[in-house]
Amino acid sequence: MGKINVLGLGESLSFYIPDDSPTIGVNDIWSKVQTDYIVCLDKRDKFSDERLKTIDESKPLKFFSQLEDWNNRPDYEIITLQPDYPKYKCQINLSSLPKSLCSPFVACALAYKMGAKEIHVYGVDLINHPHLKAECCERIKLHFRNLKIALIQNGCRLVIHGDGILKSL
Repeated sequence: MGKINVLGLGESLSFYIPDDSPTIGVNDIWSKVQTDYIVCLDKRDKFSDERLKTIDESKPLKFFSQLEDWNNRPDYEIITLQPDYPKYKCQINLSSLPKSLCSPFVACALAYKMGAKEIHVYGVDLINHPHLKAECCERIKLHFRNLKIALIQNGCRLVIHGDGILKSL
């Protein structure tokens, strides 16, 4: 597989122009774009009623989560996350997926597992996220930096669109 687009809900999602490449979105991405796949790492009770309704009504090819909260979905597929955060290096060739403090990170790791040679990220800005503080965003940036290094070492390119905190990677 060539390119996969990973879509978050941040401002840079506006730069995304649909193409023939597969898409992996997070959480209630279907409120903006109907992606091929969804990654959701939060429990159902973390979402407002409106966001939860969007998630429940979405119909991707697969809905990936590590939580049993979502196993009532016909498209549900369980994923296993690595127990630790990638502080020094990111292990992308294990059967489990590396994790960070945001769903798009896991979506990128999943894109690699799906065979992507190029991953384009939109909507992952971390500049005005309603629940992530600056310290948390810096940790996520470190995790993405380590992921990018691991991807390059394995012949996969990570391209981040927009002007958010991840742009400097």
